[in-house]
Amino acid sequence: MKRKVRLIVLLCVLVVAVGAAVAVSTIEEQREAIRESGEVVLEIPTDDATALSWEYEDTSLSFRDEGEGWLYDGDEAFPVDDEKISELLEPFSAMSAAFTIEDVTDYGQYGLEDPLCTIEITAGGTDYTISVGDYSSLDYQRYVSTGDGNVYLVADDPMDYYSCTLDDLILNDTIPSFGGATAVSFEGEENYEIVRDESGEYSYRADDVYFTERGGEYVPLDTSKVDTYLQLINTLALDDYATYNATDEEIAEYGLDSPELTVTVEYPERDETGEETGESLTFALSVSRAAADKSSPWDEDEAEEAASDDDSAEATETPSDEDAVAYVRVGDSQIIYIITYDTFRSLMSASYNDLRHAEVLSAEFEDVAAIDITLEGEDYSITSELVEEDGEEQRVFYLGGEEISISSLESALTALSASEFTDEEPGGALEIALTATLVSDEAENGESAGDDAGEEAAAGPSIEIELYRVDGESCLAVVDGESFALVPRSSAVYLIEAVNAIVLG
Repeated sequence: MKRKVRLIVLLCVLVVAVGAAVAVSTIEEQREAIRESGEVVLEIPTDDATALSWEYEDTSLSFRDEGEGWLYDGDEAFPVDDEKISELLEPFSAMSAAFTIEDVTDYGQYGLEDPLCTIEITAGGTDYTISVGDYSSLDYQRYVSTGDGNVYLVADDPMDYYSCTLDDLILNDTIPSFGGATAVSFEGEENYEIVRDESGEYSYRADDVYFTERGGEYVPLDTSKVDTYLQLINTLALDDYATYNATDEEIAEYGLDSPELTVTVEYPERDETGEETGESLTFALSVSRAAADKSSPWDEDEAEEAASDDDSAEATETPSDEDAVAYVRVGDSQIIYIITYDTFRSLMSASYNDLRHAEVLSAEFEDVAAIDITLEGEDYSITSELVEEDGEEQRVFYLGGEEISISSLESALTALSASEFTDEEPGGALEIALTATLVSDEAENGESAGDDAGEEAAAGPSIEIELYRVDGESCLAVVDGESFALVPRSSAVYLIEAVNAIVLG
């Protein structure tokens, strides 16, 4: 009996050993079926592709090309970006494998029994099916099957391309670069035009190149502010749309049948090398809130004022939370884009006051040759001359024949800036008055006194500045006889102290 039991045990051990040997043999066979490749395993003539479709998670998209560009099968009105379709096809134009697994019987172990993504391409009259499986964390590559019985490990992961959505494939409108814009016009809430002029005829500042007409004459705008505004349009993100094929009803719904502002930019055409061709191009952008939102002021201050003036429950405040949106449209495009309310506010900040200079002194201080000051009933005259020191010309200032330091006065005068533009008439007492006389054009060009060191600079145009007290917080700045802006009273005090330090020092 014991002998029989012993034989049974030995037989079981033998069976287990044989099974293990068979398993090891099978594993060895599978290992032998995996070989390092590096060769191109799939070549699809993607230039001849006429159909592309794929399924990934909840996304199922299909496109076709009938000879005039790609069409979305779900809606032929969808504007397909042909270049983005080409990018989707490119990985299969010459797909190479790092490793090839041959004679595969169990696709499930590679995630290919139920593929993560299935891609179908028709090109050159041939249909291709690519199945995308698991990601190998050991090799940092993707398992792919092309239906030839093999599994390939590929470094160029198809899911880097095919995890996109329909929105990623839209042919968005493009915004050109406005470098050297020659004109900008506004219609809607703002109605005026900006022109570019580099002659220097209309400003004391050499950097001023943008001007607009006010009262029959051209006045300068702040170049940095205009450039910043144009840059805002240049960098506008057109990546979120409300509709890609707007009907007339939808255009009206989004408020763009009568936009709150339309900006038209004229700019020079450039060739491939960046050189101007001599021709001009135009770009138009319309911006608006939805028709239902237009009843409320877009500016927060105006909204607060409107709410305070109306105690009824119907007083409406302007949207200011993260969910508030507005819309833009490029030219006559059928795509209506969504923008944030902050972006809308920035685009609407296009008034003359938004883009004009805020500095009270409408010139660079380096061009100031003399300053006449009236303070507390006393008049003072500061003059200057050019002197040469260490081979360089420098302007030296004098009061009553005594050389003075002008740095504090320069800082105070150049810091004098508008807190609020206004045309109100002066009502308070005159705090201080200055007349800044600039160097003449002739002197700058070396045509008269001021060209040689030690000679008094020739007189040029002058700028008259008067500061009137309004209250404890503000003063009214009057420039060349016209009300200009309210300025902080602290800035006026700083200026008065700087003058006193000179005249009483």
